[in-house]
Amino acid sequence: LLSPEDLVNACKMFESLKLPVRLRIFDSGVMVIEHQSHNEEEMVAAALETVSERGSLTSEEFAKIVGMSVLLAKERLLLAENMGHLCRDDSVEGLRFYPNLFLTQS
Repeated sequence: LLSPEDLVNACKMFESLKLPVRLRIFDSGVMVIEHQSHNEEEMVAAALETVSERGSLTSEEFAKIVGMSVLLAKERLLLAENMGHLCRDDSVEGLRFYPNLFLTQS
């Protein structure tokens, strides 16, 4: 058996071992393993396109459309928000993301 701590420690060694994958830790503490060729800008652009096509999306809706976990979908949307491409409405109905119209409309 492998403990969670041992697994995380092994993942932290990926880059020093020059493996084609790396451990990424989001601001929320969520950890994922991603390929070295993973392009953050492309990922954010794709998220923006998906949200723009539908006007707005929750993390759950986005996850269902792109076929990923809700947790990872939320991290992608938050990343796009942090980069200024999306904005959000946090209401009693939940967290909903919208395209940042301040960037696209004059």
